[in-house]
Amino acid sequence: MKKKKSKKKLVIGIGILAVAVCGIKIYSGMGQSEQSMPQVEVAEATRGNVQQTVETSGTVVSEEEKTYFSPVNAKVDSVSFKEGDTVKAGTKLVEFDQKDLEREEKKADLNVESGKLDMQNSINKSDQAVQKQKNAQGNAATLKQQVAAQQSYIAGLKSQIAQANASAQAKAASDAAKKETEAKAAQEAQAKASEQEYNAAVAAYQNTTLPDYQNRLNQLNAEANEAQQEYNEAENTYQMAFQTWSADASEENADELTSAEQLRSDAQIAYQTAKTAYEDYKTQKPEPPVRSDYTGTTDDFVSDGTRITASEQTTTDVSTTVTADTTALENQLEQASNDLAELQSKLSSEEAAAEADPGALTKEEKEKMEITNNLSELDQMSAKELVQAAKKGISADFNGVISKVSVVEGSTTALGTELFTLQNTDNIDVNVNISKYDYDKVKEGQKAEITLAGKTYEGEVKSVSHIATQNEKGASLISADVKILNPDEDVFIGVDAKVTIQAEKADNVIVLPAEVVNIGKEGSFCYVLENGVITRRDITTGISSDDYVEITDGLAEGDEVIRDLGNLEEGMTAEASTEQDDVEAVAPESTDSESAEEGA
Repeated sequence: MKKKKSKKKLVIGIGILAVAVCGIKIYSGMGQSEQSMPQVEVAEATRGNVQQTVETSGTVVSEEEKTYFSPVNAKVDSVSFKEGDTVKAGTKLVEFDQKDLEREEKKADLNVESGKLDMQNSINKSDQAVQKQKNAQGNAATLKQQVAAQQSYIAGLKSQIAQANASAQAKAASDAAKKETEAKAAQEAQAKASEQEYNAAVAAYQNTTLPDYQNRLNQLNAEANEAQQEYNEAENTYQMAFQTWSADASEENADELTSAEQLRSDAQIAYQTAKTAYEDYKTQKPEPPVRSDYTGTTDDFVSDGTRITASEQTTTDVSTTVTADTTALENQLEQASNDLAELQSKLSSEEAAAEADPGALTKEEKEKMEITNNLSELDQMSAKELVQAAKKGISADFNGVISKVSVVEGSTTALGTELFTLQNTDNIDVNVNISKYDYDKVKEGQKAEITLAGKTYEGEVKSVSHIATQNEKGASLISADVKILNPDEDVFIGVDAKVTIQAEKADNVIVLPAEVVNIGKEGSFCYVLENGVITRRDITTGISSDDYVEITDGLAEGDEVIRDLGNLEEGMTAEASTEQDDVEAVAPESTDSESAEEGA
C-alpha cells in the first residue's frame, strides 16, 4: 500500500514538472512572439481496466470456538496443555482419576440387585392376598347372578301388572281416539282458512308494500349519491382555490377561497342530510306477515254437536283411569323384593371381604416399586457412563489453539465445571472495519488478499454487517468478516492483519486520469480541445480508483482532455502541447486505500 502511494505522488510530481517546463516554453515563446497560440498539456481518453480495491486492517478471529466442561465429578489426573498451545484434532487433553467413580458404579450395581429382591418378596406376599381376594370375588360373582335373576323375576311381575292395567284402559283409549279424530278434522278446516288468509297477506306484502318501500329507498339513495357528487366537486373547487391562494395570497384569491369553503360546507351538510335520510329509511323496512298472527281463534264444533275451544282440540283429555284386579301379582312382587334385598346384603359382604385385605399390593404400589427399580437401573447406567467418560477423558474435536484454561492438574472438578476453551485454527476470519467511503463497494463473495506477518493469504468476503458503529474519532464504520482460505501454522488468532479487498472492476472501458475529472454541483465535467477551442464537456463517470476514472458517457476513445487550464478560460483557442510527456501512466488498476485509512 505504501509503495502504491509513492508511485502516485511521483507521477503527480513529474506531471507538475512537465507543466512547469511547458509554462516556461510558453512564456519564452511569448517573449519571441506575442501572437503565438497558447499550448496546453492534454491527456488522451484511452481504453483500459479499472479495478477498485479497498484496503483496511482487522483482527484475526476464529469462526468456531468450543468451551469444554467436566463430564464427571472426579480428580484431574493430567492436563497436557497450557493457554496458547496449538493442538490437533483427537489429541487427549484431560485425563481423570476413575477410582471413586468405579466405587460408585459398584454401589449402583448392589442397589439394583437389592431392589429386585425386595420387589420379588413383596410380589409373593401380594399374590397370596390376591388369591384370597379371588375366592371372595368368585362368591360375589355367584351372588351377582342370583341378584340379576331375582331382578329379572321382579321385572316380569311388574310387566304383568302393567299389562293388566293397559288392557283395562284399552277400551277407554279407543273411545277417546274417535273423539280426537273428529277434533283434528275441525282443526284442519280452521288451519286451511288461516293459511288462505296468510297467503293473501304475503301477496300484498310482496306486490305492494315491499316494492313501494324499495322504490322510496332507491330514490333516497340516488339523492344521497347526487349530494355526495356535489360535495366532491365542491371539495375539488376548494382545493384548487386553496392552491391558488397558497401561490398568491391576494385579496381576490382569498375571497375565492372563502367562497369555495362556504360552498364546500353547504355541500357537506346537504350530503350528510341526504345520507342520514337514506340510512334512517333503511331501518324502516316493513316486516313481512307472520304465520302465527293468522292462527284460528274461533270456537269449533265436533261431529256430535259439542262446542270445544281450539286449545281443547289439540289434546284429547282422557280423564278416566281404569285399573284391573292385580292383588295376587302384587303379593308375589312384595315377596320377591324381600328375597332380592337379602341377596344384595350377602353380595355386599362378599365384595367388602374381597377388597379389604391390606396384604395385596395395589397397582400404584407396584408401579412405584418398578419406578424405584428403574431409577436404580438408571443410576447404574449413569455410573457406568461416568466411568466410561472418565476413561475416555477429553480430546480435541478439531485443530485449534487453547484460548482459556480453568482446569488445574490434581484438582477435583464437579460435573459441568468449565475446563478450557478451544478455538478452531482451520476456519479463520479477519474481522475488519470498512469506512463510510467504501462500505458500498464491499460485497459478500469478493476475493481478498490478507497480509499477515509478511505472508500473503487468499481470502474471501464472508459477511458484511448492515449496522454501522462509530470509532473513537466518531467515524462511522461497517464491520465485515473476511475468511482466510488457506490458513497455516503461521496464522495467529488475535493479531492484526492487512486486508486488500478486490471490489468492483471494469475491463476495456474508456478511462481518464483522476486529476483531470472535475466535480461540480451538476455532476462531473472536464475541458477538451474541440476544433482548437477550450470547451467544457459534461461526462458521466463509473467506477474509479485512486488514479483512474471510468467514463461511461461524454467522451470517446482518443478525445484530448486538458490536464490544467492554467490562466486560460473556456472559449479561448489553444493547441495541444507538442512536448511529449516523459511519464507513462501507471496501469489503470489502483486502490481506494486513503478513504479506508481515514475511517480506521
